[in-house]
Amino acid sequence: MRKIAVPITVLVALLQVCPALAQNPCAEEGPGCRVMSAGEVKAMLERILAVKAILPAPDPARYVPDGTAEGGALPFIGQVKAGGATTCLSFPAGCFTTYDTVSFGYLSKADHATAGTKPKDILAAVQAVGSALENKVEVTVWLRPHAHLVGNENGKCVDVTETEAVNIEKSATFLTWQSGDEVVNLHMIFGPRTCKEEETVRVESTAKAFAPVRSLELAISGPKAEVAALKKKIDRKAFEALLGPVVR
Repeated sequence: MRKIAVPITVLVALLQVCPALAQNPCAEEGPGCRVMSAGEVKAMLERILAVKAILPAPDPARYVPDGTAEGGALPFIGQVKAGGATTCLSFPAGCFTTYDTVSFGYLSKADHATAGTKPKDILAAVQAVGSALENKVEVTVWLRPHAHLVGNENGKCVDVTETEAVNIEKSATFLTWQSGDEVVNLHMIFGPRTCKEEETVRVESTAKAFAPVRSLELAISGPKAEVAALKKKIDRKAFEALLGPVVR
């Protein structure tokens, strides 16, 4: 086999470039990425924990957490604890983290109790999985540095595009609806809305300022009765209070 000669100057250049790429936390993010300051990280942590504190949870007499690790439920906190630089991407309103969710899942105690047992046959295994999915409750919040994006039909903004949506309620800064029969999906949007996609996408120029939280989306899914009970626990004013500047 013929050996390929590589000039020593090329090897030296590669050795110099590779460590630089490895040490640059924005190397794979592209334009508009920058490292967050310690103050921005602290402020974002506080906002994430504030969201967690007001999330409704199902009755502990019937439900238990699904065991999702902290990094999965609170990805921003998981990223910070992993060490290294924490980055943000730039949007029209400023830089913002991509680890922008808070999400918790809950299993019914009955499903949780049988999760570790060996099913008798394939049918029993399928039924167990189906039961767990039907009974599971999930509560998720997305924090966004821009107005919530809704549908656009021939240049007209359409707040709810689901044809089977019910219990629709809306104002200029609030929107809610739900869909489904036995397993229900409830959505609540806090903050302004837009149907102009260009207002919601990242920009290439690096933003110096950290963006505010302009909108919050709360989604709850689960059995109809459980979702109805959780809906009653939602403090709308508490969610509205989390909109606005992250760094003060």
